[in-house]
Amino acid sequence: MNFSYYKYILYLKLLRYKINYFIPNNTIEFIVAHYNESFDYLKYLPSNQKITIYIKGKIDFDITLHKKNIKIIYLKNIGKEYQTYLFHIIKNYENLSKINFFFSASFINIKDRTRNFTKVFNKVASINKKKFKGFYSSGDRYFLFKYEKPKIIDPKMRIFEHITSQNIKHKIILSKIYPLDNFFNYYFKNKKLNKYITSLNGIFATNKANILSVKKDIYKDIINEYKDVGSDYESGHFLERIYPSIFKLDINEKKT
Repeated sequence: MNFSYYKYILYLKLLRYKINYFIPNNTIEFIVAHYNESFDYLKYLPSNQKITIYIKGKIDFDITLHKKNIKIIYLKNIGKEYQTYLFHIIKNYENLSKINFFFSASFINIKDRTRNFTKVFNKVASINKKKFKGFYSSGDRYFLFKYEKPKIIDPKMRIFEHITSQNIKHKIILSKIYPLDNFFNYYFKNKKLNKYITSLNGIFATNKANILSVKKDIYKDIINEYKDVGSDYESGHFLERIYPSIFKLDINEKKT
């Protein structure tokens, strides 16, 4: 790893300290989609907030060796992180945390994903009553003095195969509703599709109100599509690109 990676790691340690000492206990819940990755990311998470780890791999994990506020839940290996996030939302819909930080354990040791995680972590670590806007993603154009050009969403996007971070191609199960804009308009009729991709690698944070702005039955309808163990789904890749459109509550939008 080069210096540009380690600068994010150093910054994460600073942000962890900031949350531990300046954010009230259990304000944030870290929701982790974990398969067979390293647990190194736990070194950068605060000790005074909730951490819920959903494991889809065959891993024995002794939480007594780590922070006491960790909750481990094992799931069948259905879908990717998108299925995990929907499961968490449905299971906790009536008892959501104030701020919910969703991410995949695969961000660690991958520069671009570590950068995206650090962007969101930076915003979450800086929350207060004046600044908190309800949704945080990795879409900042400027971060640590670097400019990044935002990507445009293709509303007619289709995905017929996926290339993993290990450069492995695999086929995916096609969405029943396609392309992306039809999928979005079918499930989220009262929301507006964001022009830019501001959420990458399934890393974002949102507050309770934004999640509740979508009815529980809609989340259930989407997750019911995911049934095959070991399969990836096209609609999950749609979700990765539209999280900001789903969870970024408009000022004029009525909460349901």
